[in-house]
Amino acid sequence: MTDSLLDAMSRGSETEASFSFYPPMSVQERKRRERNARRQTILEAAASVFAKHGLDSATIEMVARAAEVAVGTIYLYFHSRDDLFLQLTADRIEELVARYATIQASALEPLIELRTMARAYIDYLNNSRELFLIHQSVGYARIRKRLKRKSEIEHYNHVLSLGHKAFDQWEAAVGRVYEIGLIPNVMDLPTTASVMWASLNGAFLLTGNDNTFRELTGLNPDSFVERAFEFHLSAAQALAAHHIGNGNGDGRRTQAKACATKNREAVQTHSAATANA
Repeated sequence: MTDSLLDAMSRGSETEASFSFYPPMSVQERKRRERNARRQTILEAAASVFAKHGLDSATIEMVARAAEVAVGTIYLYFHSRDDLFLQLTADRIEELVARYATIQASALEPLIELRTMARAYIDYLNNSRELFLIHQSVGYARIRKRLKRKSEIEHYNHVLSLGHKAFDQWEAAVGRVYEIGLIPNVMDLPTTASVMWASLNGAFLLTGNDNTFRELTGLNPDSFVERAFEFHLSAAQALAAHHIGNGNGDGRRTQAKACATKNREAVQTHSAATANA
């Protein structure tokens, strides 16, 4: 037997060994993956249908056509149109919560963390624009009244729980800046966090998804929400500095100055980038 043939046989044995190292996928695992993939396909189709028709005008039949599955297949995964909407919403908020957690585990300086979380929320709004608008027009209370099944109500409560968790994460980020005096304590922390969160939502609603905002203002809607938040944050910092200068919050002055020094370079870099946007 030639050396080349022996080498080929040896390589073949090594290849077989490498393949045999991994056990074959079980039938249950394959079915689980197929089910998850089909569920994701349905959710993506539903997002497209809800964006085009809104929640109240959308139907399960529309979603089935968009997903290229039978209507009955939809009901294997979701009890109703509202249940489908709630689970789609939950998936999106879970992504935001996970991103917030990653940011907060990164040991960033308070202002940098808050800015990074604001950008994460803006990304969430942009990726879920139509869902966000449906929330504003339909409201969770109306959806809740339509739910009859126990599992649907559980999914509704899960969405609310995720929303609370996301806001708690946001409030914690605002709190780090609030506690060291970089934004004023003229309101309590929950109110301050809510006002800053509302400024993001309000600016986002103004931009819309057409050219109206650009035509009326001449501004680029793509960067407006972040610039509006920066303006709000800068105004809050100026007010905090005024309070400190007048002798209010003396106990936080040294800590605020130290943190401001650490953040100055990052703030200047971000301001330059925003100005060029």
